[in-house]
Formats: sequence, C-alpha cells, structure tokens
Amino acid sequence: MPDMRLRKRRLREAVSYHGHPCMGQVLGVLIAERGMELIGTSDPQGMIVVSENDRCIADALQIVTGTRLGRRSFKLRDMGKMAATFLNTETGKAFRVWLEEEPVPGGRDFHSLTRAQKENALSEVLRTDTKKLLGCMPVKVRFSQNELPGRPKERIDCAECGERVMDGKHVLKGKRKLCWACARGPYYRNAAKGRRRNDGGRGHGADGS
Repeated sequence: MPDMRLRKRRLREAVSYHGHPCMGQVLGVLIAERGMELIGTSDPQGMIVVSENDRCIADALQIVTGTRLGRRSFKLRDMGKMAATFLNTETGKAFRVWLEEEPVPGGRDFHSLTRAQKENALSEVLRTDTKKLLGCMPVKVRFSQNELPGRPKERIDCAECGERVMDGKHVLKGKRKLCWACARGPYYRNAAKGRRRNDGGRGHGADGS
C-alpha cells in the first residue's frame, strides 16, 4: 500500500505551486513516485527527470522530485504525452513511466465531469496502486556535457548580434558562430518601428555562471 500521508502532502505542495488541483497534478505525483522508486533514489541531486509534456504534470514532477529546470536536473522534451523518464545519475539506471489508460473509471473524459465527480475521481486516482495505472520500462538515456547540471561548459558571443550563447546552443555557418535567432530566425519580432531586430543585444547580462 502507498504511504497516503506522504502522497497527500506531496499533492498539496504540487497544487500550491501549480495554482489549482487537477488530474495532471495527481498523475504527476504518481508518475514521480513510481519513477523514483524504479531508479532507487529520491535525492534531487542524484537524478535527472525528463517530462514529455509542458502541462500540469511538469509542475508536479518538479515539486515531488525536487528537480528544477533552472538547475538543469529537470528537462522538457515536449511530445504531448503523459510520460516522464527518470535517470539516476549515480548508477545510470533509467526508467520511462507513462499513463497506461484514461484514469477516470469507465474511460470518461475528466473535463466532462461535474465538480463533485471530478473531486471523487481525483480522490480515487490518488489512492490507486501506481503499478496498475502506470506502465514502465528500463531505458537508456544520455545527455551531452552541455546538458548536464553545473557551470556552463561552453560560452560564445554570436558573430552577428553579439549576444552571449551558452551550452553549445549556437550554430556554425562557415567559420562564424551564430545564435539560433541569427542563423535560423527568431521566435519573436521587433515591435519597435525603425529599429533593427538586434538593437540593444550587445549587453550580455547574467551568463549562468
């Protein structure tokens, strides 16, 4: 039987961080618990967690495991799936954990339920044996030196805009090292008329060191 007192505490902490209770928070708690159990550690300093979506589950995974995006121990590979991979950085053991089926009894869509039905469904799923609800398999996962926690291994200044680029996130064009925005086009557009896209981009600011 799961430690329900611990599980409920983890859920409260996740909900407090996320902002509201939802099925994603409950499933995130269960997936995190199963993942840590499989890799044999709950020490956030000894694991890397990869979330396969950027929705509610991602917040719960970070809160329960103690991993963080800003510490590079939590990573996002957005595949739109209710799944995550857990790596024990000391032993190299890694497992992928995923939701096997719709958690609401009868396969009903959680969002179609009434408020009372949602509360009952959340409570019921929270008590579920993770081995029955979740699938898992051992996997191999590797990260480059530029992806690991710690100080930046590589830092360059973009040859076009001059902005600092860390962790090998630059593109080589001939002998020039460019940021992705200059090499491939940015995700943003300058809203100030009469100004070049890279105006003001010479100040480097914090570099993660």
